[in-house]
Amino acid sequence: MTTSPAEHLDRGSALNLLADARTGRVIYTIAAMPAVWPSPFRVAADGGVLLRTAAGSELARAVNGALVAFEADELHDAHGTGWAVTLLGHAVVGAADPATGTIEIRILPEAVHGRRFALPTD
Repeated sequence: MTTSPAEHLDRGSALNLLADARTGRVIYTIAAMPAVWPSPFRVAADGGVLLRTAAGSELARAVNGALVAFEADELHDAHGTGWAVTLLGHAVVGAADPATGTIEIRILPEAVHGRRFALPTD
């Protein structure tokens, strides 16, 4: 069995797949070390990724104004198919909601990369 090459997706197709996902990962740094924060999210009309977290969380403190990556995927290990989308952009932390104690983080899309994986060929 040989692996099929991944199909590279255009920005619109990648954002459409991302919009259907519910959980992704923010990739950022703390003291020059990589960190990953899994989170539910949604995609705004402009393609930005929106997520909520506790106002005092490590994520909220670390990402404001920082260049971060965001990744979501739907991969099927049993047969090697699926897709993955990575978005790169600066994170903006909003004001705290006093009623919930949470803040919204918006990742502004500066680069979007998507790949679709097909069934391997024999």
